[in-house]
Amino acid sequence: MPCPNLQIKKNLIREGRAARLLHPWIFSGAISQAPSGIEPGSVVRVTDAAGEFVGYGHFNPLSSIAVRLLSFDEDKFPDNAFFFEKIRDSIMRRRGFPIRSDARRLIFSESDLLPGLIVDRYASVHVVQTLTAGMDRIKGEICSAIAEIDGAETIIERNDCEIRKLEGLEPRKSVLMGKAPEPEAILIHENNFRFELEPFSGQKTGFYMDQRENRAAVASYVAPGMEMLDCFSFSGGFSVYASGAGAASLTLLDESESSLALARRNLSNNPGSAKTTVFIRANAFKALREFRDSRKSFDMIILDPPKFAPSSSDVEKAYRAYKDINLFALKLLKPGGILATFSCSSGFQRQKFFEVLCAASRDAGRCVSIVSSLTQACDHPIRIGFPESEYLKGFILKALD
Repeated sequence: MPCPNLQIKKNLIREGRAARLLHPWIFSGAISQAPSGIEPGSVVRVTDAAGEFVGYGHFNPLSSIAVRLLSFDEDKFPDNAFFFEKIRDSIMRRRGFPIRSDARRLIFSESDLLPGLIVDRYASVHVVQTLTAGMDRIKGEICSAIAEIDGAETIIERNDCEIRKLEGLEPRKSVLMGKAPEPEAILIHENNFRFELEPFSGQKTGFYMDQRENRAAVASYVAPGMEMLDCFSFSGGFSVYASGAGAASLTLLDESESSLALARRNLSNNPGSAKTTVFIRANAFKALREFRDSRKSFDMIILDPPKFAPSSSDVEKAYRAYKDINLFALKLLKPGGILATFSCSSGFQRQKFFEVLCAASRDAGRCVSIVSSLTQACDHPIRIGFPESEYLKGFILKALD
């Protein structure tokens, strides 16, 4: 069966082939002629306004991102052999990365030229997310490839993401291959620490692997005897590292009781110096105000909130949230203290986050310096030409007053 043809409005001939390789998304408004009567997730052949080949991609008329490009070579059609090769290449690349953990991201969507596909490995368990209609159609082939290439025995589907709704897909959580882990919690090792994670109920696919290098970087600023506040603590990763580095007092703050329970287990599973550990279930904004009103202060504060700006349309609303929470934190920071602050919103660019910190420090009346700029772990690569792949931005700030 011939591949349906889709034409975009722009003429790319004069811009050269390099221009076609930069961004893998084609929005619905850029399409001049679209195929009709084909199912969401089908492969289409994309041409420009002059009829020149642009690429092959997954087409979904239900999504504002109508096409996600897979191949820019007309001789490489996205068939089963094509996807097997791309999956193998992605997995093999990770084997050369300096990762001291038995947990890692094996496939990172557009960054690995496989838009809509996420694969994480936690020890012997693989977790898959098929976030687009195209990848969801070939879920079985994907699992077979992972099993053959990486020796997967248990593959779990964590397709409960909001983005699937935009693709017309239902949320799903299930075991796709093998047996569910018993008990549900999986034990992984990261650097010299051990962590439990719950692949069916934990955030993301169970653990924030993207903060691996950042946990170690923040811990390098911990001095013996420090009092630390860990906001949005989830499974307690930053606290485990801080305790291991000499922190004397830990306060973990999260709205989820199950997350705090997981953090308790992770702290108890690792050696550390903390003599006092407090777990607080509360809204971070409210709790930080109460700390301020009671004149509480800390030597180190971690801010690792959820996405305040899932897309560019949420930027202005997110600006206020990021500014407020960093403003509160700066007011709670002792002289010479450390603030490690993050944004995981792909729609909130690094420069905008920097502007937030400038405004927050000004309104807090605090003089601070940036001692380190942070990003996501190496197995979550940032693809040149696809700025959306740089979603995690972080800074380590030091109070100068």
